[in-house]
Amino acid sequence: MAANPWARPGGIEEHVEWVDPTPTDPILRIPPTPPEPRSTAAAVLLNLTGVGAGYFYLRRRVLAWTAAGLAVALVVLAFATNAAANPWLWRAVAAVWVLVLVLDAWRIAVKHPPVANRRPVVIGAVAVVAVVGAYIGYGVLGRNTYDDGLAAQGRGDCAAATSRFEAVTGPYELTLSSDVAAAGRGLVECADFTHAADSADEAAAVQRYGRFRVDHPDSPLGPFVRAELVETYTTWARRLRDEGRPADAIKVYRDLLAEDESFAPEVADAYLRLAKKITAEPPVSAGAGATALTTIADEFGDTPAAKEVPAAFDALYAAATAPLAAGQPCQAVDVLAFFADLKDDVAAKVAGQAKSQYPRAMLDCGLNELRDGQATVATGFLERFIRTFPEHGDLPQARSALIAAEVAVGTGARVPVPAPLGTGGPLTITFYNTVNSPIDMKLAGSTAHEFTLPACTGCPEAYAAGTGDEACDSPVGRPLFAVGLNAGTHHLLADFEGSGKMVKQFDAAVGGFDLYCLYVENGN
Repeated sequence: MAANPWARPGGIEEHVEWVDPTPTDPILRIPPTPPEPRSTAAAVLLNLTGVGAGYFYLRRRVLAWTAAGLAVALVVLAFATNAAANPWLWRAVAAVWVLVLVLDAWRIAVKHPPVANRRPVVIGAVAVVAVVGAYIGYGVLGRNTYDDGLAAQGRGDCAAATSRFEAVTGPYELTLSSDVAAAGRGLVECADFTHAADSADEAAAVQRYGRFRVDHPDSPLGPFVRAELVETYTTWARRLRDEGRPADAIKVYRDLLAEDESFAPEVADAYLRLAKKITAEPPVSAGAGATALTTIADEFGDTPAAKEVPAAFDALYAAATAPLAAGQPCQAVDVLAFFADLKDDVAAKVAGQAKSQYPRAMLDCGLNELRDGQATVATGFLERFIRTFPEHGDLPQARSALIAAEVAVGTGARVPVPAPLGTGGPLTITFYNTVNSPIDMKLAGSTAHEFTLPACTGCPEAYAAGTGDEACDSPVGRPLFAVGLNAGTHHLLADFEGSGKMVKQFDAAVGGFDLYCLYVENGN
């Protein structure tokens, strides 16, 4: 037996047991399971769908459901915030969302061993094509729905158009197409159009249709608005006309005519009705009646109503000047002035009649007012006559009456209408001035006279109280003026320059005085 190499020299050989310092039961180390083979391209394509499908493929269910939930939340948010109003913002949001999903899918997928099977890639590609195709189809459906709504609006069928437009602005909101905004405008247009059509009265309807035109100038409903306006105006105008309110009817007819010129004969008839109504109802408004008739002649000359204008003018003139025939010329003066000034050919006949009657009516008015004691009123008409007809044959009578009216106003007396100016009488009375200032004289009785006595240059401005009679001892060398008067009462109005006016009444008679001295006393 061989010697034990581990035995101690010179000693007894002992049995030695070796103890291994390491544990006798080694720890079992299980290597990690290698990731399943996955296609990076498939994961990227599936996440490119935007719903996190690539996470399901990569067995990342938490990420998958989170991505799906966020995708749904984005869709809801897009609907809630009217995404079509900011299409590029939401396109950018969608692009960023898809890019994040794609990059994250790539990050995870590259940690997996590649797979040789191309089937996942094909499935991913099909999924992307399906999503893109579905969105394109979604957009096409939205476009077709909008086109249907637009066609319905073009037919004036707002009920159908509203249904289609609501679909575009609702379910098809996420097409992010400009059709969504256009559909919104279509909804507003249809709402405004329907609101106008449902108006309780014509005035409200017209106002709303007018507002529609301002708010929606290019709307496809424009022709239907015009048609509704024509119908509304027609119904309204005819109702007013049949109620005996032609003036109100004409206001509506004028608006109708702006929409449809074919109603010209009906509008002309309304003007004729107005003229006849004015003619038949005193007090006759000659201006309004003539305006209605000349409007027919000027604007509607080719209508049946135009043929009746000459006869209507004759009737209007007769009615308006009826006070003249009744002996009330003052009530006809302004009417005659109006007719005399008409320049329209259709009014030539009545204008000629008025021009022949107008001057005498004005003069008679002034004379009548003077006879009635209305001297102030008479003065106005007589001055107007003299100013308007300076070459008229009755001018002497007007001037004579004006002197009488001014004397009446100045004296407060009731003065008769005198003979025409220049008419004298058999009784000569000489007036003479004894003061050093001119005297304006107006004398009225059966005749009228107006003259000025020049200042007596050698005479005083006034005489001492009680001595005036002494100045009247002789007219020799004094300014004087002789007038021929008829017997009877006369009224004198003398205006002393700087000394006031003198009012006197005297009677002229055969064998009476023939000198009339005028003087001023201090204190009088």
